Amino acid sequence: MSTRTRRRWKPDQTGVYFRQLGWRVSKSGRLAQHKFRLGKDRNEAQRRDRKLRQLWEGIEALSSDQPPRWDAFTLDAARQIAKGNDRVAVSRNGQEAEEYAAYVHRLQIDFPMLSLYASDEAAYLTGAQVLRIRTELVQDSYADKTVASGTVVNPSVAASTSSPKRGPRLHAAFRSYIEWIREEYRQESEGDLSAYGRTKIRQVETMIDRHKNVPLASIDQEAVEAMVRYWRLRPAKKGTNRPIARKTAQNLIGEVKRFFRWLQRSKAYAWQEPIDFGCIKATVGRDVAQQQRKLAQVDTFSLDELTRLNHHASPLERVFLLLGLNCGFGAAEIGSLLVSELFFRQAHDPHHQEMLHYRTTDDDSFIKRVRRKSGVYGEHLLFAPTVQALEWALRRRAESEHSDRDGHVLLTKSGAPYDQPTQGGNRNQLIPNRFADLRRRVAKEGEPVANLSFGKLRKTAGDLVRRFSDGEIAGVFLCHGSPVVTDNLADVYTNRPFGKVFRAIREVEAYLAPVFAAADTANSQS
Repeated sequence: MSTRTRRRWKPDQTGVYFRQLGWRVSKSGRLAQHKFRLGKDRNEAQRRDRKLRQLWEGIEALSSDQPPRWDAFTLDAARQIAKGNDRVAVSRNGQEAEEYAAYVHRLQIDFPMLSLYASDEAAYLTGAQVLRIRTELVQDSYADKTVASGTVVNPSVAASTSSPKRGPRLHAAFRSYIEWIREEYRQESEGDLSAYGRTKIRQVETMIDRHKNVPLASIDQEAVEAMVRYWRLRPAKKGTNRPIARKTAQNLIGEVKRFFRWLQRSKAYAWQEPIDFGCIKATVGRDVAQQQRKLAQVDTFSLDELTRLNHHASPLERVFLLLGLNCGFGAAEIGSLLVSELFFRQAHDPHHQEMLHYRTTDDDSFIKRVRRKSGVYGEHLLFAPTVQALEWALRRRAESEHSDRDGHVLLTKSGAPYDQPTQGGNRNQLIPNRFADLRRRVAKEGEPVANLSFGKLRKTAGDLVRRFSDGEIAGVFLCHGSPVVTDNLADVYTNRPFGKVFRAIREVEAYLAPVFAAADTANSQS
């Protein structure tokens, strides 16, 4: 959910209630929230508000953008809802009748919370009739109802059918989809796939491995439902008896749906989505035993464990550790950190201090940057030990012959950034591996540390900020993609309550004093 239901909701100066919801690209090219005016009647405004939030939740569920944003149709639909329309008109926009009917049908599947109607009813009815005839012809042409997962819908019919399996097949469509992914998620600057694109391809390759290569013409409503059900029931990992993780199953189901939406749009394949495609159950059951284990063990580091880690950390490992605790950075954020994003001993100007409701001085240092994953702007007030660690990193960088490369704060001995993909195109694991080495060294000293990954430092940091503030401020601190849910949220990122984040960081810094002291002890002993 991107916003909250207001308990105190005041109209603007003209008496109109409004809602700032979702993201769009402004004329200046920046991401900004869109403001919807919902009328002067409070009860009616609340009804429109609920419908808008339902629509935005649907957009968040479908979108691959980070953060999700309004497109031409959804923004037009939202504006109609804001005006009080119970039914949303879908414009034709010059489409052929058949294409228009398929478009309306697909939108209704994607957004079941909306009541849609075609603004050009005659064109829609003509196109729908053509689609209906085509679907009936395809269904009548293929008696083989073997579903993609291998389950036979009607064994007697399948056994008696001797006709060859004609037409394009599922695996060929999967491979075409992979080629589309390679183009869609190619990074022009690096001439390679993005990390998200590589993940999608691995998921499609898994589906090729698990689903039978049946004709596309045999994939009807039941076939698609069987494919989704296969992942919903969490099959065993390959070569083991253990089921795949719940999150893995959810991700694969999402990719199955995205594949079929792509297939529907592709001109290379005459495949039509089943009428009830959007009604297919996609919920993955929770593992009760796993939930019980989660209740018994919170995946964060304790103060004692952080103290042990910092005591035994090398200077480079200490940079990783402190950036994780101070800024909630994961390996990707640390690896992509640029020198231009460091602001040592620089107060905010008076205007920004007033906006932040927080006084900064020239003794304060900050990291100010846009998180690459979510596209969200964030500011982090730095602990004094974090400043010292980063100054060490900058001296190390200055001594390197590769110091001018891309402006990264941290470079490997060979001059490569820590976020550079491997030769095989996989995610760089140097930082997580270095942290795992530190954890093992601490354990050898007889000082146990929970067997948690480097990413749990980010979770630990967010948990500490929430402890000294609240969940909203923790979300701002972690640069989550969801908008901040304060009543006075403005249209741009800089109006997020960073002043409250800074106060929480200072309290976390005081709490972590024993952790910092452990590094001083280690330095005095070396």
